[in-house]
Amino acid sequence: MIRRFLAYGISTLAGILAGIVALLVIDASLLKIPVLLDRKVPLAVQKREGDAAQESAKDYKAVTERNLFRAKLHAEIPKPKSEKELEEEVLVNIMKPMTLKGVMTGAQQRDYYAVIDRGGQKGVWTYEVGETIERGLTVTNIKKDAVVIEKGEFAAILKLFAKAFERIPATVQAAVPPKEPATKGSEKTAGKTQPPSKTVDYNKELKKEGKTLVISRSLADKVRGDNSLLLSALTIKLSTDGAGKANGYKVVAVDKGSLAQKLGIMPDDVLQEVNGFSVKTSEDMKKAHEALKNASTFEVKVLRKGKMETLRYEIR
Repeated sequence: MIRRFLAYGISTLAGILAGIVALLVIDASLLKIPVLLDRKVPLAVQKREGDAAQESAKDYKAVTERNLFRAKLHAEIPKPKSEKELEEEVLVNIMKPMTLKGVMTGAQQRDYYAVIDRGGQKGVWTYEVGETIERGLTVTNIKKDAVVIEKGEFAAILKLFAKAFERIPATVQAAVPPKEPATKGSEKTAGKTQPPSKTVDYNKELKKEGKTLVISRSLADKVRGDNSLLLSALTIKLSTDGAGKANGYKVVAVDKGSLAQKLGIMPDDVLQEVNGFSVKTSEDMKKAHEALKNASTFEVKVLRKGKMETLRYEIR
């Protein structure tokens, strides 16, 4: 009995040992199969990189399917501007620095003039209806407090006191055929001005003697050749009396420190007469200018706060 039990136990133990040996053999054979691992990179890092690559592949697939890059490209490329739009931009840039300094009116439309500061180094110019300012921009209408400037379908209005022009509907046809633009070589010296070449020390050029302001001849010559020294500092408009009739030109504003201020001109003055010549209309102004262009003494009558005052000047 004991012998049978020992024999059974030994055979069972032998079977267990044989199984263990078999498992060891299988594990050993599996260990011999090559595994492609980068010995320089830890296994955990390789797994993270593999996951990232899979995510990137998904992202690129989404971009390709939805055409994201192409859609963004179309949104960033502006539509090419037409020739009309480009021309309009040029005209707008020409108009931007312009300001209306004054308006001179008369009995007829041909006697109307607009004093326009073109800004920067372009100076102050006087235009009548039909004259071209620049690049085809033409004065088509002059009102008591505004001027209309047009070119084709582009139209704008400059108003007194306004800091910028306004766009308006273009008229079907200009009031008169455009005239040749004034040039720097033009004989129209009374109608155009050029920017001052340098700053003038008015304290050295002007001297008060009693009730008369003495103006140096050098300064007078500069003003005759470049009246922007005077006009650019003034804003004027037509003045009317209680009956609605023209009674001169009212000074609306005077730049501080300007030649106009040094000459004693004040806001709200109404210019009415120069050396006996009435200056109530633009026609009067032209006659006075022609008659007095070589004068050396001037008496200017202005209506100031309801009273008539005389400003006296002498050129030496």
